[in-house]
Amino acid sequence: MARLQFKPYTVLITATGRSPITLTLRPVSLLVGLAIAVGAPLTWTGFLLYQNVQLTQRNQNLSETASEVLTELNAIGAEIEVLKDRAGLPHDDAEHRLGPEPDIDRPPQGGMAQAAPAKAMLDQARRQLPSLEALLSRAIKPALEQTLESEAEQAAAFPSGKPVAGDLPVSSEFGLRPNPFGGRGYEMHEGIDFAGPVGKPILATAEGVVVTAEYSGGYGNHVKVDHGYSYETLYAHLSELEVEIGDRVRRGEVLGYLGSTGRSSGPHLHYSIYRNGQAVNPRHYLKLEESK
Repeated sequence: MARLQFKPYTVLITATGRSPITLTLRPVSLLVGLAIAVGAPLTWTGFLLYQNVQLTQRNQNLSETASEVLTELNAIGAEIEVLKDRAGLPHDDAEHRLGPEPDIDRPPQGGMAQAAPAKAMLDQARRQLPSLEALLSRAIKPALEQTLESEAEQAAAFPSGKPVAGDLPVSSEFGLRPNPFGGRGYEMHEGIDFAGPVGKPILATAEGVVVTAEYSGGYGNHVKVDHGYSYETLYAHLSELEVEIGDRVRRGEVLGYLGSTGRSSGPHLHYSIYRNGQAVNPRHYLKLEESK
C-alpha cells in the first residue's frame, strides 16, 4: 500500500531593490502552526470561564454569609427590644435601631458583579456592630442593674437572725403548747418567746415599714413590720416602743424594749413571722442566719 506523501511548499517573497527571500514550508509545520493559532485562544477562553465560575461561587458564598450575619444582627436587635419591653425600659429611637433585614430569598446572580452586593452587605454589618453594642449597653446593663437591685432589696426584706441581741434563751417554741396560764387543753403558739430582762433592746430582723405600733390586751405593746415580698414580723409584750406607724426601719434597728405588757407570764419577747398572712416557724429563719 502506497504511503501518503506530503510535498513541501516554497514561498518566494520579493521586494524592489532587494534579493528575494525563499521559504520552504512543510505541511507538518503548517498544521502545528494552525493548531497553535486556533488552540491558544480556546485554551485562554476556557481558563477565563473556569476563573469566572470560581469567582461566582465564592461571591455567592460571601453573599450568603453576609446575609446570615445581617439576619443574626437583626434578630439580636429584636430580642433586645423584647427584653427591654418586658423590663419596662424605654425603646431606642428609630435611628439607633438596626437596619432592615436583607432579602435572603432573592436568588444570587452569577458573574463578577456579585462581589459588589456581598461587600455592601458586609460593610453594612460592620456599620451595625457599634449600634448593636450600644443597644446591649443601654438594654442589658440597666436590666442587670435593675435585677441586682431587686435581689438586694429582696434579701434585705427577708427576715433572718435574732430579734434581740445576746444569747437569750427561747422559753417557748412555735406550735401547740399547754396553756401557760394554767388552763386546760392546748393552744397554738404562733411564734417563739425569748425570756430576758426588762429593757433589753428589740431589733428588726429585716428592712420594712412599721404598720402597727400600739397597745392591745393580748400582745400589750407590740410592733408589726411589713417587709414586702409577702413577709411580716411581730414583736410583742414590749415595755416601750421606739417607732411609729409609717416609719421605715432597717435590719438591726431598735423597735422597742423587752417587757411583760399584755397577756404575759413574765418578761419576754414574743416574736412571730408571717408569710402570705400565715404564721410560720421563726426557728427556720434563725437557723438560716446561724448557718452563715
